[in-house]
Amino acid sequence: MSHRAYLAALAAMGAALPAFAQVSRISEDIASVTIDLNGRGIIIDRQGPACPPACVQPMQAAPGVATIGELEVLDFLSGTVAAGGGLLVDARLPDRFAEGTVPGAVNVPEATLHPQNPYRDDLLAALGAQRGNFAEAYDLVIFGEGANATDAAQALRHLAEAGYPAEKLKYYRGGLTAWRALGLTTAQAD
Repeated sequence: MSHRAYLAALAAMGAALPAFAQVSRISEDIASVTIDLNGRGIIIDRQGPACPPACVQPMQAAPGVATIGELEVLDFLSGTVAAGGGLLVDARLPDRFAEGTVPGAVNVPEATLHPQNPYRDDLLAALGAQRGNFAEAYDLVIFGEGANATDAAQALRHLAEAGYPAEKLKYYRGGLTAWRALGLTTAQAD
């Protein structure tokens, strides 16, 4: 690509940005961050979807739950899931799941794990938990849309509150957004 074509492509991307970009909070607690670096004031803010609900999520979704990246997800799929000991869980709503997901993922929307769901115990049983005993429960890697979506982090918090052991849970914070950004294969839901 020539230098001129490259600059034209960048300009076209920039022209499309204002339709989506809006000043937004970074998290529910942080509007922006101002730092003084060598006498120069720097303001870090965020352009993007409104927060809430689309707030940057913390690296650790729940106490004791490890956060992992794409290589660990691949390891989990080829090892634990393939051996029948785990599930890769897409916590997004079914319509988003149907549009595409990480290959091998099952859809368990965050709302189904909410304590007020009268069928949550049935769902926990399907995940291997028997009457509060999680010894035989599946190891789970949970993901959602991406680092600014609450679905996966909230699902992990619901599971932890239900007694699911933190050592059986992992958080793929990058979610489908990071997966796609890296050019990894996606699958249509069955």
